Amino acid sequence: MLYARRSSAAPRPGERMEEHASHAASAGDAGHAEHHGSIWPFVLAVAGGLGFSGLATHEIPLILAGIAILVVGVGGWLWQDSRGVSFTVKGNYEERPFAGISRRKLGMWIFLVSEIFFFTGLIGAGLTLRLRVPSCPSVGQACWPEPASPDFPLNIPLTAINTFVLITSSLTMVEALHAAQKGNRAQMKAFLFATFLLGATFVSIQVYEYNKLFFGENLTPWVNSVRPELGTFGTAFYAQTGFHGAHVTGGILALLFLNVKAWRGKYGKDDHEAIELVGLYWHFVDVVWIFLFPIMYLIGR
Repeated sequence: MLYARRSSAAPRPGERMEEHASHAASAGDAGHAEHHGSIWPFVLAVAGGLGFSGLATHEIPLILAGIAILVVGVGGWLWQDSRGVSFTVKGNYEERPFAGISRRKLGMWIFLVSEIFFFTGLIGAGLTLRLRVPSCPSVGQACWPEPASPDFPLNIPLTAINTFVLITSSLTMVEALHAAQKGNRAQMKAFLFATFLLGATFVSIQVYEYNKLFFGENLTPWVNSVRPELGTFGTAFYAQTGFHGAHVTGGILALLFLNVKAWRGKYGKDDHEAIELVGLYWHFVDVVWIFLFPIMYLIGR
């Protein structure tokens, strides 16, 4: 039976306190396990399915529906976390095979493995397009601009600075976790806020670059009448950097959530798992960018 309840469990009717404590201490025991979970990951999966289906079929209503459900899902999950409400499934369960690692950390690692597959496919598709398209200039057909060319549309110096900003944010995230582990809440809050600011700076610079490329260089995600030869390059560029930027934006929202809870007195020496999990995700998106930056900006065909 599935129902909503507070995370702190009470003894069952007819159960002595000693028995209840014994059951709670052996949560992994097959006969007395209670599994606490959330419906919101499923809601987010539905949102992602609708959104990507809309992108694949060019159906704006599906995309908007996916975004709307995504907002509801994220909001619901944050509300559930802040209120300490979870769903509990009672029954007989086998012991977890990964008893030495927390469920949240295991879930994050599984999620990151799926993200590795996603970005590997995305970057691999971009490299395949690059190998199939000749270098610019190419008369009458799609071409791939070379970084050494004076007509190369991307701003390498600006993006190099932006790369430094993102790498620095990884260092501040590490320091935030170390401060939390030591119980230094002042340093923890300072480094969490610095990481949030650096992440927001990265996205802001990327938005500025997109604006310059779209309206100044006529580099669009599709073939346009001004520079039709760069349609394939534009598609690959916006797909790879855009999905990465969306992931960074998600990380910024998670950092904002951590900052709010930290300033409300949460997290410390014995409660820093949330910072560690967001840190794992943040380091992942940083590593992805370390691959994307040279592939899109520095390495020629």
